[in-house]
Amino acid sequence: MSGNFDNEVSGKTGKQLNRSLKRIRCKHFVDSCSFYPLIELSKFPLTEFQHLHYLEEWTYHTTYSGVPQGSICAPILANVYLHELDLFMKTMKEQFDKGGRRKGNRAYIRYSNKIHRLRKRGNRLKGKENSKETLQAIQKEIKEIQRQRRHLPSSDPFDEGYKRLHYCRYADDYVISIIGSKADAERIQQGVKRFIQETLKLEIAEEKSHIRHSKQGATFVGYWIKTYSGARVVKVQCNARHTTRKSMSERIQLQIPPGKLQKFCAEKRYGIYENVKGRHKAELSTLSDAEIILAYNGELRGLANYYALAHSAKGEMNKLAHIWQTSLFKTLAHKHKTHVTTIAKRLKTDDGYVHTVQEKGKTRTIRLFRLKDLKTSPSPYQSIDIPPNTFALTLSRSELIRRINAEQCEYCETKEGPFQVHHIRKMKDVANGKELWQRIMIARRRKTLILCVGCHQRLHAGTLPGRSQLKR
Repeated sequence: MSGNFDNEVSGKTGKQLNRSLKRIRCKHFVDSCSFYPLIELSKFPLTEFQHLHYLEEWTYHTTYSGVPQGSICAPILANVYLHELDLFMKTMKEQFDKGGRRKGNRAYIRYSNKIHRLRKRGNRLKGKENSKETLQAIQKEIKEIQRQRRHLPSSDPFDEGYKRLHYCRYADDYVISIIGSKADAERIQQGVKRFIQETLKLEIAEEKSHIRHSKQGATFVGYWIKTYSGARVVKVQCNARHTTRKSMSERIQLQIPPGKLQKFCAEKRYGIYENVKGRHKAELSTLSDAEIILAYNGELRGLANYYALAHSAKGEMNKLAHIWQTSLFKTLAHKHKTHVTTIAKRLKTDDGYVHTVQEKGKTRTIRLFRLKDLKTSPSPYQSIDIPPNTFALTLSRSELIRRINAEQCEYCETKEGPFQVHHIRKMKDVANGKELWQRIMIARRRKTLILCVGCHQRLHAGTLPGRSQLKR
């Protein structure tokens, strides 16, 4: 289990700022997960687990712990096993949460009251003679007080009557955030440790267990989670008066972990990250140009898509993308024994770099991945994990069944059956059709047509007359 917090003193002497993050992770969960608590939780018969074994050096060994690593059942078993931890944290949250809202910061309120009095005084002087200099002095004093107030939180960060606990888990990785004192964070950490060791029979990674302040951040499922307060000031309208406020204060942000891009660049051997210098990969010279580009595209696209939710993801990965592109061009230049500029000119188009491949009379294009094409806007949380509304689809029969049950030929409009369904493979087959039945299918955008037996036989024979001739 690993968690995060850091002691930060602010405002009052001897008190910690009450925002903390604790990232929790069980030590070797995949290897040390015991079957006996899992049997009790899932109500599986023991005989089902007696057949579990693993193969090592062509020898079968029986095991009563661990789950198949890399298997699709591993996260399912983790959710079953750690469901008791979710219930435990739900109970702990109910006991820990306290208060409806924080008390106001006294120093902040004093500044606000002083600004209010100065504005009332200025309103009384407006329109009077010889009051211009006094009004300018009042405005100058208000701006100075606002500058001093901007360094203070509007609410009391040390309010003992307001506490919150939030818990988030993904498989065996989870994080706990706390609004409270450091003593509260340590007490919760000990409670979680005791429950994991005694109830779930799992070990704790003591070397990774720690508490940090939220401004320092914590790593969770590959992201760096921390709070951020913006220094930018925006104009807002409050009570029919325009004033200024901070753009954001203590907002949670997802960021790319420090050193992650440097490590990725070194592992893929793109070049030197610090000097922004790319290098070629000689081992890829035996591959075709398409295979080299697809390999490079897959590596950077995978990293970019994973960190698409991070704050300023494109700006953070811009340096890595430049090294990646240089390495790709140098690899292609090394293969063809030419210069990098020649490769760049060969691939350059009006819409980025594109590689063209001719195969079986067809032209296929492979576009180099660009960060500008990365979609970074996350889905709104209201639409995540919401099942599709299929109720309307099950209320009535499908359109095809409804048309068949109408018992009427859609070409000659006769109601004398029996009726059959004419199918086409794709709409493209009738896109340029001039026959009436083809125009009917194009207008309806349907690949099926309900016909009587006579019309269906004449259609396949190519002798289906026009509708006007049928009515005669």
